[in-house]
Amino acid sequence: MQPVCFLTVLSLFVTSTECKLPGLKTRITDKALDYATNVALDKLTKQVTGQPIPDQHGSTGDVKFDITGIKVNEFIKPSSRVSMIQNVGLSWSTSGTQLALHGDFHYKYKKGIIKISDSGSFDLNSRDIAFQLKIEIGVDNSGRPTMKSVGCSCNVGSADIKFHGGTAWIYNLFSGMLEGKLKDMIAGGNGVLCKQINNLVNVNGMESLKKLPVTVQIAKQFLLDYTLLAKPAFSSTFMETYHKGEVYWSANPREAPFPVPPLLKSNDTSRMMYLWMSDFLFNSMSYNAYKYDKLQYNVTNKDLPSGVLNTTCPKTTCIGKFIKVIGEKFPNTTVMLYMKSTTMPNMTVRNGSTMVETSGDILFFAQQSDGKYTYFLTLSASMTTTISLMIQNGKIYAKVPDLPIQVKVKDSKIGALSAQGLNFIIKGVVSIFVQPKLNELGSKGFPLPIIDSVHFVNTELTLGKDTLLIATDLKYGG
Repeated sequence: MQPVCFLTVLSLFVTSTECKLPGLKTRITDKALDYATNVALDKLTKQVTGQPIPDQHGSTGDVKFDITGIKVNEFIKPSSRVSMIQNVGLSWSTSGTQLALHGDFHYKYKKGIIKISDSGSFDLNSRDIAFQLKIEIGVDNSGRPTMKSVGCSCNVGSADIKFHGGTAWIYNLFSGMLEGKLKDMIAGGNGVLCKQINNLVNVNGMESLKKLPVTVQIAKQFLLDYTLLAKPAFSSTFMETYHKGEVYWSANPREAPFPVPPLLKSNDTSRMMYLWMSDFLFNSMSYNAYKYDKLQYNVTNKDLPSGVLNTTCPKTTCIGKFIKVIGEKFPNTTVMLYMKSTTMPNMTVRNGSTMVETSGDILFFAQQSDGKYTYFLTLSASMTTTISLMIQNGKIYAKVPDLPIQVKVKDSKIGALSAQGLNFIIKGVVSIFVQPKLNELGSKGFPLPIIDSVHFVNTELTLGKDTLLIATDLKYGG
């Protein structure tokens, strides 16, 4: 069975009572729960309708009877309400359910020498059925959310039986017993309704939780950790959770050596769901990328338009023509640029924008005829840029609209060089190679902790101090 939205939404809720600040926080409002329970009841209606009920046998006075082939023909969805239970989870109650059963009966009547046996069918219409369920939400030792039913109660207001076939006068002898039996089959502790509801939570719900991504592999070398820090926190109108929200190096997971900043505060509850993401989450990834030497690259002619890094070019544009001393010192060869970060790229969210600052070195090597490279120049580079962010399909996508870079000579083995020519070459490399590479990475998206069957709609992104705040409604895709 597909997991239902009600259980999917619940699987996001765990909050922290610890002092450690989260890298990600969620808030699920009562609007989401109202929507989710409505979807869950649609699912329950489909599950209950057509559901077979075990055969029943009994006796009353001089009559023995068997009730067989019982199934639910109709289940009319009730009205429902979800409320929060502090330190426990949720209370889900419904009222106004109607349910219709059809089955077959057989009886034997014996009194003295009088023996009668007969069979027929019956229809039972039950009204004013109500049930209440408590759902305990927690977290296991691995930081994965848990949920279980901790009590289901059900009550049937009235039940009308119509018999078909057989001898009518005898029915009055056991109709009361039969009505009680059928009510118990519907609303008893092991009745069809509580059985299906408990199954919805304890089976479908746990299946849904298993699909919730609490750790996500990124680029095969990074591990995004969305594990939950502690048990849920509840208010009268919403539930909140705190998540780890950090990216590790997969082969050697270690916490970043800088603190998680406080998340932006907001009291808004007008949407179904809110996600706070700290810039710490992204900075922890850049820290590990820098620490494990993933922010370096050798740029050669294969990465650029043909011949740009040639030292000799009579009829085209190349580095040897813009910076003549390179062409003179290393004629008829090519140049390789070794680009590496010298500081961890740092992302800062503030005042409605997302800024990234970083610096690095660009080392120049000339390829010799024997294939070896000769070092001759190092440029220091610094960059500050703004990133555009977009939320779509449960991911955050990034784009670098502009990549301004400033360079200066750090070390030269070929004497003084033209700053104008150097900047022209480097800006060309950045715009042709570096910027497209970054945008290709940003187009892959940064996954958010939601299940595929739940989609964001009516989504708004707010950029506040150290925080990306996503406010959204939800749609269950089935």
